[in-house]
Amino acid sequence: MIMITGGMGFIGLHAARALLDLGEDVIITRYREDRLPSFLVPYLNKRLFIETVDVLQAESLLGAGKKHAVTGLMHLASPRMNVPPAEGTQQTVQSLLHVLECGRRLEVRRVVLASSIAVYAGVEMPLWREDDALPVQAPYPMTAYKKVAETIGDFYSRQAGLEVVSARFSAFGPLARGLYFLPAQAVHAAVNGLPLSSYLRGGLLPYEEEGMDVAYVTDTAEALARLQTAPSLAHSVYNIGTGQVTTHKQMVEAILRVVPDARLELRPWKGDGPQYPAMDISRIYKELGWQPRYSLDLAIAEYAAWLRDGNPF
Repeated sequence: MIMITGGMGFIGLHAARALLDLGEDVIITRYREDRLPSFLVPYLNKRLFIETVDVLQAESLLGAGKKHAVTGLMHLASPRMNVPPAEGTQQTVQSLLHVLECGRRLEVRRVVLASSIAVYAGVEMPLWREDDALPVQAPYPMTAYKKVAETIGDFYSRQAGLEVVSARFSAFGPLARGLYFLPAQAVHAAVNGLPLSSYLRGGLLPYEEEGMDVAYVTDTAEALARLQTAPSLAHSVYNIGTGQVTTHKQMVEAILRVVPDARLELRPWKGDGPQYPAMDISRIYKELGWQPRYSLDLAIAEYAAWLRDGNPF
């Protein structure tokens, strides 16, 4: 039985499906959100269970784990980004320690932590690899919180004998409530017949040649599930991505092949925007044989179909 904190979130719901597909029974925890997509409904109270858990309350988490005889933990509960730094850091550390201590007390086989591609901010390399030295500086809350989590997870693993694995990723696709990335913004705009600008924060159109390594959420979830269930792992950090950068222009072109009349304007490239490299995904491929199954076109087509079916996110 695998317990997913933040199980009602974007990644958590897809990770639950991926674990179920691998034959695992799953508990998804809920706190603020309460939603269950159609693809999980057939499993409810059979192989999928929902528990109300506050990860900031240690006994709440441990109680759910004991109730279901949990054997693995996937920590996907995200810290709040729109709070003062002291509060955000405190929540990050406190919830992480509760998850790790829960794992130790239940003697689970492995704890998988959701890290982020954001930890690579400031790494000047042509390809981002797991062994790259990360700078101390943290320009964004996500960068800081995930670096802290990785460091504490590694320390706890060494001191407590609990296997802790961090997964660095960036994903897009169905069920993402926060439309922060251009893939989600552009697909929603296209399906809803609105200009891209109506979904942008700050109003500035993105440059066509900017982009990043972002994977479709179904692929990301499958990789997380594989990391959770692998009999053994040789490393404590893994990249999950496509291994290549998808530019905004490429993303828009893929959407236009699905929604030809979409209004997805971009700014011409002037060469002064940030250029992010791809993540090296050879480690997880060599160890687990995992690689993305979704092409960009297939991902966009499935995402658009999901929204057209009346799903709000």
